[in-house]
Amino acid sequence: MNKTRSGQRCFTRRDFLMAAAGSALVLGCGEQETAEPSPAAPPAASGVPVGVQLYCFRHLLEEDFEGTLEQVATLGYDGVEFAGYYDYSADELRQLLQGHGLEVAGAHVGIEALLGDELQPSIDFHGELGNTRLIVPAISEERHASVDALMRTAEDLTGIQEALRPHGMSTGYHCYAYSFNQLMDGKTVWDMLADNTPEDLILQPDTGNAANGGADVAQVINNDPGRIRSMHLKPFTAGAEAPFPPFIGDDGLPWAEILDLSESLGGIEYYVVEYEEESHPPLDALRENRERLAGFGR
Repeated sequence: MNKTRSGQRCFTRRDFLMAAAGSALVLGCGEQETAEPSPAAPPAASGVPVGVQLYCFRHLLEEDFEGTLEQVATLGYDGVEFAGYYDYSADELRQLLQGHGLEVAGAHVGIEALLGDELQPSIDFHGELGNTRLIVPAISEERHASVDALMRTAEDLTGIQEALRPHGMSTGYHCYAYSFNQLMDGKTVWDMLADNTPEDLILQPDTGNAANGGADVAQVINNDPGRIRSMHLKPFTAGAEAPFPPFIGDDGLPWAEILDLSESLGGIEYYVVEYEEESHPPLDALRENRERLAGFGR
């Protein structure tokens, strides 16, 4: 069990920077003159790779998978997270990605494909693909309808993680709004799964889904240090007619804090941008969102 999930506040990079700034003010309090502020420099790149969820291009991929993947490779992302394989073999997909200089950021894999007789074929497929992150994208309503059902789901996820670990792979859980707004015995679905699964199982917040469920995304990261190894970046504005705007930064989320905290405390290994809107062509929207993240130093 993760023993830091009691709600106590951890000392974060943001705290360190604020403390350092306070020390500087104390050291300089006796000076008569104040130096002119220097021009703001562009933020340095963090080094954390940024991927894109291929679900964003689902309609295009259905029409022309290889041609669309070629266009995705021009958007500036380091890798892609799969949400289906469009009848391609793992070897074919690996070669396509390598040909375009893209990595495998992960894959969304239904839990049923990781249980029983389906587990070993999934291990074989993702081993050949070169994927180490097999994230369960959602669980059926029956799997979180009661405490007992949710504990059985936690047991299944634990068993999957134990089976994947010797292969250098991990499973994980991707959140939806119900993960935070459905309470059982005073705890959220997210917290109950986090408390009852191994600490090397990935907890993958979706910033938009989490906020839509009433969660404070920064606090979610604070509560699960080291387990936020992958995170979906999706804008969200509470109370808006269209709560998921197309572009990062045109919303109500504290992006600088979320990104800094995911790196100083969350253990982030890969950011994954997701775009669900239909208001802009996905290739245009995802290019713009990559540029927006670059403005945050990512």
